[in-house]
Order: sequence, then structure tokens, then C-alpha cells
Amino acid sequence: MNQDIRFVAHIDILGMSAITEKNADEAWVMLSDLISVKDRVSNYEIEFLHSNEKVVFSETIHATTFSDTIVLFTKGSSDIELRCMIIAVTEIFHKAMCSCVPVRAGLALGRFFFNLERSMYAGPALIEAYRVGEAAKWLGITLANSVQERARALGIKSRQSELIVEWPVPVKAGVEHRFVVNWPAAVAHDFKIKPPISVSQFFGAFESTFGLFEKLDADVKAKYVNTVEFINDQLERHG
Repeated sequence: MNQDIRFVAHIDILGMSAITEKNADEAWVMLSDLISVKDRVSNYEIEFLHSNEKVVFSETIHATTFSDTIVLFTKGSSDIELRCMIIAVTEIFHKAMCSCVPVRAGLALGRFFFNLERSMYAGPALIEAYRVGEAAKWLGITLANSVQERARALGIKSRQSELIVEWPVPVKAGVEHRFVVNWPAAVAHDFKIKPPISVSQFFGAFESTFGLFEKLDADVKAKYVNTVEFINDQLERHG
């Protein structure tokens, strides 16, 4: 197997350019919060009960930062590395949201090259992860074609809910039926409001940064509406 084949995730902050233009200090604080989340998750150690294997994320996944973007990549392409990557991306996504930092992510599998000493990172997997994440008009975690079957085959569950589910992901041209991470089910215990959650309730966490929801551009509004639709659907199924 090609040693350059690995799992790659691309995570970025929504609306960072607008935030920076409006208030550079606030943008810096938001970015700092996201990096703090990344650092905390990197120190996680988890045990997989099905294999009695303990894994330290920092020894399995490397994380680097470009401006408002976090890139995660694994050493190889084993199932245990994919499990760790899905958990890490979900945790970063969740903790970022708890810190009122709106993010979206894409996850891919493919060739990826790096040189840590020279801060060089490139490869088709990074491009694919970037494109599938950026195309989605929501706050969520979307899987690229290259990784979705591997992720589904893992059969990861949160209680009775599948962690990898199919969803009509909203994109510029309409929708694309893709497999995504069911993060609402994974963090259902942390929702303080009984579903169904309204858009205004969800957006309230971001209002101090972006202003009143009613004054947002239609394209920006749609991202939050689409996110809430996904949240409510998955929480209802989760029970």
C-alpha cells in the first residue's frame, strides 16, 4: 500500500473574512478559541472497547493550522486511524460550536504529502476534503466519496444512532446526497434546549459576532436554516 495514503480533514471557520473586516480583534479571539479546542482534542486518549486498544490522538493524528483553517491527517490509512479521525473531527466541531465558533469540515482519503520541518502540506486528499467541506451550505461534517464507504463499514454508533448517515447536503446547485457525520446524535446530551430547536435559538450563540439573523444575507441565513433542519431530524431519530 502507498505509504502516502492517509485520512485528511479540512476544518474552517464560516464567515471569517467578514468577521476580520468587521472586528480584527474578535476574529483573532475566535481563531484562538478554535486552536485551543484543537490542542485539547489532540491530548485525548481513548480506548476502543471492541479491540481493547488505547490510542493517544497526538500519536495518531497530526494537526496544523493555516489562517482560519485546521488540517488534520493520519500517519496511515487503517480502520483505527479512521475511527480516531472521525472522533477527533467531531470533537473539534462540537467544542468549537460550544465556544460559539461556527465551523464546517470535510473528510477524505488519499495521497497527502507533508514535511513538518519546512511546513509543507499538499496532496489530492487535502483538495478533496477542502472541496467537499466548502461546498456544503451548512455547519457540518461531510465525507468525500473516497472515504464514505470505509466510514460506513466501521458501524460506529452513538447509543442506538448510526454516526455515519446519508443526508441531502445543501450545496450551491441544490443538494448532493452524501454521507455525513451525525454529530447531533453524538453530542445529544449537551443540547440545553429540548428539540425541535428553532433557527433563532440556534443562531443566538453567534448573534454577538454576526449581528441579527434577520439582517444576514440570504445565503448566510440558509446555512443556519439547513443546519437546524439536520439537527432536529437527527435528534428526533435519536430519541
